[in-house]
Amino acid sequence: MGYALFANRKLYLHNMEFMLQQKLDNIMRAEQRMLEFSANITDGKVTIEEMASDPSNYYNYMTFLEGSDAFKDMEDADGGYGTTVSEIGNMAYETDQSEAYLAAVASLLDTSVGEIYAQQECKKVEAEQHRLEMEKNKIETQLTAVQKEIESVEDAEGKAIEQATPKYSGVSR
Repeated sequence: MGYALFANRKLYLHNMEFMLQQKLDNIMRAEQRMLEFSANITDGKVTIEEMASDPSNYYNYMTFLEGSDAFKDMEDADGGYGTTVSEIGNMAYETDQSEAYLAAVASLLDTSVGEIYAQQECKKVEAEQHRLEMEKNKIETQLTAVQKEIESVEDAEGKAIEQATPKYSGVSR
């Protein structure tokens, strides 16, 4: 009868193993999403194609775009680049007022400030990746412990079955 208890425990442990594997799979998917997001924002811009090819990161892209716009408008003293952009824009206007020149300067500023913001966001992504890696290591440790316990329970179950089974000693003369 003891083997039935071991079988019940084994079922419980296999369920726990499955749950831990699911958590690992979710973490690995999250890490992949973070890598794709990080790769797409490194240039400081997010294109429609990038967003369309990576719909699982839609929220991250929208947050990035909103943050990037706010970063460009926020005063330097508050952590943004608004003052610097404004001063450079004014100097460019004083230098040459042609539309082509001002558009080129605005494009360069937009790209430069976007890259700076992207570097800051990439640091946040790296921190999230580090957190996910630590969580993954913790789950892998738990999974290893569960797998060892499964082996132990299976050995005990086998011994219990062996002890509960009557032995045939053969025909006596």
